[in-house]
Amino acid sequence: MREVLNVELARVEERRADLVLLLADGTLLHIEFQSGNDKDMAYREGIYCLLLGQKYRRKVRQVVLYVGHAKMRMDDHVDMGETRCAYTLMDIRQIDAGKLMASGRPGDLALSMLAGGGAERVPEIARLANQLKGAERQRVLSQLVVLSGLRQLAGRLRMELTAMGSTTDFYKNEFVVEAMRHANVSLLRGQLDNKFGKLPKWVDARLRDATPAQIERWSIKILTADTLEAALGKR
Repeated sequence: MREVLNVELARVEERRADLVLLLADGTLLHIEFQSGNDKDMAYREGIYCLLLGQKYRRKVRQVVLYVGHAKMRMDDHVDMGETRCAYTLMDIRQIDAGKLMASGRPGDLALSMLAGGGAERVPEIARLANQLKGAERQRVLSQLVVLSGLRQLAGRLRMELTAMGSTTDFYKNEFVVEAMRHANVSLLRGQLDNKFGKLPKWVDARLRDATPAQIERWSIKILTADTLEAALGKR
C-alpha cells in the first residue's frame, strides 16, 4: 500500500444531456454537442452513461458531435482498469453540408453551416431557412444567428439576412444576443487554447465577465499577440 486517499468525493450536480433518443432496438442514443475541447470529456460521458443507464435500465450508445472552430483534441475513451468508457467522437466538419441541407429536417439545415463546406454555402442555407414557415422559420434563423459565431460567419450571415429583410427580430432578441456572446466566447477560448495551450483559471474568469465589445477586440488582438497578456490585457 502506498497511501490512504481522501474518500470525500465532489457532490454530483444536476446534469441535463443535450439529446437522448429511444431507438427501435430498445437502446438509448445519447448525443452531446461540444463547442470546445474538454480534457474531461470522456469522464463526463462516463457519468452520463451511468446515470442514463441507471434511470432507464437500458444500454446506452453515445456520440459527441464536435462543432467548435479549433482542431478537435479530445479522447474518445477512458480506461480506469476494470471500468472503461468509450463513445463515438465526430467532428461535424466530417459531414458534408449538402447532405444535411438535403435531409429536409430544419435542425439539420441549421447544423449544415458548421459542416464540411457549410461556410461556402451560407447564402443558400440562409435562403432555405428564410423559406420555412411560421415558428419553424423563426427557430432555424435564430439557430443560424447563434451558430454563425462558431465559424466567424456572423457578419456574412447578417449581410445575407439583411438582404432578405430578416435581421431585426433576431439581433434584438435578448436570448439570441446572449447565445451569440456565448458562442463567440467559446470560439475565442478555442483559439486561445489552440495558440497558447492549457489556459490558466484567470482566462476563464475574464472571458466569463467580458462584454461583446471586449470579445470582438480580443478576437482581433489574438492574431498578432505573442502572450495571453498581450491578447487579453494584464491580469
